[in-house]
Amino acid sequence: MSKNTLDLLLKMDKTKIQRPTEQVELKRLSDLLGEPVVFTCQALTMDEFEEIQNIAISFGKKGEVEDISTNSVQIFTLIKGIVDPSLKDAALLEAYGAATPKQLIEESKLLLPGEVTQLYNVISSLSGFGEDSVQTLKNG
Repeated sequence: MSKNTLDLLLKMDKTKIQRPTEQVELKRLSDLLGEPVVFTCQALTMDEFEEIQNIAISFGKKGEVEDISTNSVQIFTLIKGIVDPSLKDAALLEAYGAATPKQLIEESKLLLPGEVTQLYNVISSLSGFGEDSVQTLKNG
């Protein structure tokens, strides 16, 4: 890290560092209700990302990774990354006959599989996995 970059990082106002958020409209639900249905998504923290990975990974007898459930990764990313509406809200769970947020996503008709993937992609991008998150500089 160059001295200039270090100086910039040291003088930065750390209160300005916020988790990125983005509002997205679910077109199908908006069309059904006749008004915009908007979800607010936010970036995941490192701890949340690790927790999701631990939930989604199956280990073999020797401790090696045996399987990674893509569905679990996507579902738990939505549960952690959608802040409004809260997928943990008791009234929402009750209205859709779901005992858990995971069941709400998996078994209800609230979100279609493609919508789950698109919301997952939004949260992943906000979390720094987007193509434009890091830019490679050419030397000299």
